[in-house]
Amino acid sequence: MTTITDKPTGTNADEFPKPGPGTWTLDSGHFGPDCSKICQDLITAGCTEGTAEGFEMVGAPLKELQASFVKGRFYTRMAPLVGSSKDLPTPPNAALWLATRLHPAFRKAEKKAGNAIDGRMWLAEHKRWNEEWKPQLIAECTRLAGVDVSSMSDTELADHVAELYELCLFGARLHFRLHISDLGPIGLLLVRSRDWGLDPAKAMGALSGHSPATNAPSEALAGIRALVATQPQKPTSLDEVRNISPEVSGMLDDFLDEFGWRLTTGYDLRALTLREMPDAVLAAVTTQPSDLAAAESRDRAKDAGEAALASLRTQVAPGDVAELETLVDDARMLYGLRDENGPLTYQWPVGLLRRAVLETSRRLSSTDKLPADTTEPNDAVFDLSAAEMGALLRGAATPTVAEIAERVALRKHAMTLTAPTMLGPEEADPPLWTMPPNLGRLLDVVLTVMSFIEHEPSPMGTLEGQGIGSETYTGRARVVHEADEAIAAMEPGDVLVAPYTVPTYNAVLSIAGAIVSDAGGLLCHAAVIAREYGIPAVVGATAATSQIPDGALIEVNPSTGAVTIIELPT
Repeated sequence: MTTITDKPTGTNADEFPKPGPGTWTLDSGHFGPDCSKICQDLITAGCTEGTAEGFEMVGAPLKELQASFVKGRFYTRMAPLVGSSKDLPTPPNAALWLATRLHPAFRKAEKKAGNAIDGRMWLAEHKRWNEEWKPQLIAECTRLAGVDVSSMSDTELADHVAELYELCLFGARLHFRLHISDLGPIGLLLVRSRDWGLDPAKAMGALSGHSPATNAPSEALAGIRALVATQPQKPTSLDEVRNISPEVSGMLDDFLDEFGWRLTTGYDLRALTLREMPDAVLAAVTTQPSDLAAAESRDRAKDAGEAALASLRTQVAPGDVAELETLVDDARMLYGLRDENGPLTYQWPVGLLRRAVLETSRRLSSTDKLPADTTEPNDAVFDLSAAEMGALLRGAATPTVAEIAERVALRKHAMTLTAPTMLGPEEADPPLWTMPPNLGRLLDVVLTVMSFIEHEPSPMGTLEGQGIGSETYTGRARVVHEADEAIAAMEPGDVLVAPYTVPTYNAVLSIAGAIVSDAGGLLCHAAVIAREYGIPAVVGATAATSQIPDGALIEVNPSTGAVTIIELPT
């Protein structure tokens, strides 16, 4: 029987109270310990409410993926369909088997799960994304990007912050709802591949070349790169790029209008947008591989996908080929949505909100409504909620400078603490046989997806993980821990070595020769990018950033999943 305790275990355990019933797991891959108040609010509501919509829609035996921030750290909890509001011991398997067949909530979910899987509900979600949600987000972001925040009155700026926050909240909910759909068919492909005895890495290889959003920013610069290449000297600033011709200047404006206000170096409001990184934009138009090479890379990725599918066809029984092809077709369709989701539902709206927050910071600092601070923007603005920013802009007296200063002090103290990786008792997943057939299938998909997002950690002291691709690559390691470090340091052909990658790394991954990450599995972002660019990767090599020196010559062998240091930097 599970022992229930309200106290976490580990360093600084008493400083991190459990935020609710159940077991909470630390997610350190998306937000740092200084996460802004606004993003804490957005993610807490968006994750919990968005996954609740998605799970209810498919009839999952889960209520929601609950999100909470404790001392600035991001924790999540997978809440069960029934009994999620209390700390209860795990019931015996026999009792769980009986409950899932008699409880009205499970009986309703069992029917809905069957309809969702057999009816391929993700097709309707994909259609709605393309015809309704995606155009709506693009239109709203384009409209809001066109306003001049510096010319607004304080009241107008307060209204603008409120409007943007609501758009960001809509996007955050949609972001997590769509992840239920975009991972569903991929999970089904992996589950059936396991049933057929197929290598899951080979099954995922069939999806190569089907995530066009990965290449969208680079392709948007193709025309500018072509014209820059005709110049006798490489431009050394964006002004020099603009001076090439009115045509180039207009193309650059169009690119920045579409991509410039998207968060680029992280997911928090503290992260920079591309417009704040002119050197990165300059590098994108002057140092990326030729468009011919990029086109060849995309063609190689698609050819690899078709070759992988052809190989899979020969490995299943003739009667299963049609099912295999349907699963691959659906997974390919939703595979692209997974990488398109974040930039449009989150990075663009929150990037626009950042612009408004920066203007808010300037005004509140000039009127002494924020504690004195030498940074730009004033660091204290990130401890305010969107509603509080609006209230202060409209002349409210609270929160006071002293109250905000206290929040800053508490945040800075919390940043010195080591957060436990788990809050609450360790829990085991219920055996699939305890579930009715359709719920069992759905739970199998969920657990399979979760297992492939993260590779099983390699033994301590080794540089081994999950390989992506087939060709071995040798190049100089560029060891980074944040996307902005990578943007500043990467040169064409370097091997990116990072704890993990997220879409904010996309600006430099197109010039990488290979990728190595501490964390990740077949479904992680680094694996998706590697397949799309046709470059090798080893993910889940836990010692990569700690044991590979920056500048070392390394060999990345995806066939064996091994990374070898060939030569240390001089």
